[in-house]
Amino acid sequence: MSGRGVTGKGEGRGAVRPRAGAARLLTVAGLAFAAAGSSGLSVMAQENGMATMGSAIAIDRAGEGTGDSLPAFNSDAAGILRSGEAAAALPAIAADDQPFDATDPRRPSPARSAALALQSPAAPLGAEVAAEPGAVVPSAAPTVGDGAPGLGEGTNGTATESGAAPGPALAAPAVSAGETAFSKRLAAIVASELARFAARSADREALTAYYTARNFQPAFTGEGGLAPIGQVALDTFAVAGAEGLDPADYAVPPLAANADAAQLAETEMRLAATTLLYARHVQSGRFDPKTLSKDVDPSPTVPDSAAVLARVADARDPQDARAALASFAPQYDQYRLLKEQLAQLQAQGQVVSHAPIPPGPSLRPGESDPRVPLLRARLGVGVDAGAQEGDEFYDDRLVEAVRAFQRLAGQSVDGIVGRGTLAALNDAGADPIPDIIANMERWRWLPHEVAPAYVMVNIPEFMVRIVVDGSPVHETRVVVGKPETQTPILSESMQYAVFNPSWHVPPSIIRNEMLPKLRADPYALVRQGIDVVRNGRVIDPGTVDWRRAGTQGYSFRQEPGERNALGRMKFMFPNKHSVYLHDTPSRALFARDRRAFSHGCVRVHEPMEFAEALFALGRPGEGWSQQRLSRLLGGDEKSLPLKNKFPVHLVYFTSFVDGNGRLVTREDLYGTNAATKSALGIGGARQFADRRADTVRR
Repeated sequence: MSGRGVTGKGEGRGAVRPRAGAARLLTVAGLAFAAAGSSGLSVMAQENGMATMGSAIAIDRAGEGTGDSLPAFNSDAAGILRSGEAAAALPAIAADDQPFDATDPRRPSPARSAALALQSPAAPLGAEVAAEPGAVVPSAAPTVGDGAPGLGEGTNGTATESGAAPGPALAAPAVSAGETAFSKRLAAIVASELARFAARSADREALTAYYTARNFQPAFTGEGGLAPIGQVALDTFAVAGAEGLDPADYAVPPLAANADAAQLAETEMRLAATTLLYARHVQSGRFDPKTLSKDVDPSPTVPDSAAVLARVADARDPQDARAALASFAPQYDQYRLLKEQLAQLQAQGQVVSHAPIPPGPSLRPGESDPRVPLLRARLGVGVDAGAQEGDEFYDDRLVEAVRAFQRLAGQSVDGIVGRGTLAALNDAGADPIPDIIANMERWRWLPHEVAPAYVMVNIPEFMVRIVVDGSPVHETRVVVGKPETQTPILSESMQYAVFNPSWHVPPSIIRNEMLPKLRADPYALVRQGIDVVRNGRVIDPGTVDWRRAGTQGYSFRQEPGERNALGRMKFMFPNKHSVYLHDTPSRALFARDRRAFSHGCVRVHEPMEFAEALFALGRPGEGWSQQRLSRLLGGDEKSLPLKNKFPVHLVYFTSFVDGNGRLVTREDLYGTNAATKSALGIGGARQFADRRADTVRR
């Protein structure tokens, strides 16, 4: 349910994971977060004394999966315009007097700080100043799409200021008295020819500053050939396919034997510019994800071009350069696991594709069906002893194979080959490589710096996890948005929880759902506990002619209570989509395999356990057990802020590796995976790349 949305009793809890849940969570919380000064809370004043620390937090595995599939992807219905969770820990957090905020942009990136420290001496950086409220502070950081390459910078579309069109020619930089033929040629390239090598203005500026500062001396080339750093760069570009990239995007013409100074200068600049392109693609992606849909709204971290050159070109040795180039790839463990799966499939050569199993009525154990031979071939199961070849009988051996597949695919393990199982079988029978590449691309949409703790909702998996130091400490089922009211893809900061929330109905739901009800029956909303408010006062909806009146000037509010669409609590990470995590009175929906029923918000199964795990991290050492939290339920709305804030990632991964090392897939619920593959040109026309053959010149 969303600030955009709502729609029915809780089912059994999943098996408990064999992890030292609360003890580990609380221990890590104490180490990972700096303690904040105590502050008075209105909530605490409402309690009858301080509660002691609660019992250990159970770590639930509530199940995972999907069910019936959607019809073939419809871009209009899905809102697409063009048609796993472990992490590496960050370096130790510096102790200070401020509460730790993993998303605070004022805290410098350790990787960026290290890179800047390696730069050649340049003009001193300006002192950082704290802006007054409302003040506009210029930023040197990339800003297009909050971290995504802009149009003309890795995407198809109209070129922007940072596109390939060159600006006015730069004045020829001064060269020292010890100039050489190489430095003269390189200076000329920097002065007027950089647009041939770099499409983005930020890259051109960084290349100009870098080579001017080093007096146009080479970094990637040496006397008559490649320098060790240059060879490392070429080797990395050649195996870009291991990262799910296209090596053709990073092709550098070979350097001729006995190359002259002009040829060396050309290769020098080509290697430097391609290093910037590769770093940006492998870290923040090859196209702007926001162009896919209004609900695809992540904030990838574009690497700073100057920092990339400082980290790679000024590396101490080839090993350091290799490590630098590797560091730009996503550092989440699931990305690494997908990369390993990709390598295995690429090593196997051609992937065996299976003939699709045609649609039809649900196939149940003991029935006969002409599709059974195809089902046997798909699962690699022969007929039982004594049965005839091509037997169409759905026997016990095949039923067990179907059950095993359903378990892996996260579906109801019932042995019935219905619409959902059939779609999953056909999906899994296709070449998995394009899907792996598309999912690796979406890992680049996350912030590059991996927070020590974060909340991750994987939309197609219908699961939420709280991850600390690379391992899930709590997970449970969720309900996400319907395809027509999608849960957006985004990253924001968890700020606070609200107990006994009121629901202020969003305009879209008022217009699309409530106004038709009012026109049929003015008191329909009253029976749902929803008040009609005008000028701050609750009015009698029977006094309004809803057949003639619109909703302008009216608001609709549901007071706290058992029937409230948000349930007993909501977890807030403010964002422009007005979505959040919350409880729900519609508990029966969590028993479904395919849980896409909301208007965009994320409904959480067993929210009290989720809240306990959340506050063990957000307010460590304060003993916010379920028992203590339950005292906040009932009565007026109450807000409880987190002292330690951490990211919330709403993500969309249809392929990931499970705990047994197996590649599993989920339904492409919103068509986002198909749209990603289309944008990447996988299996179709290429729709991105700011540097292709026309810019690769000898």
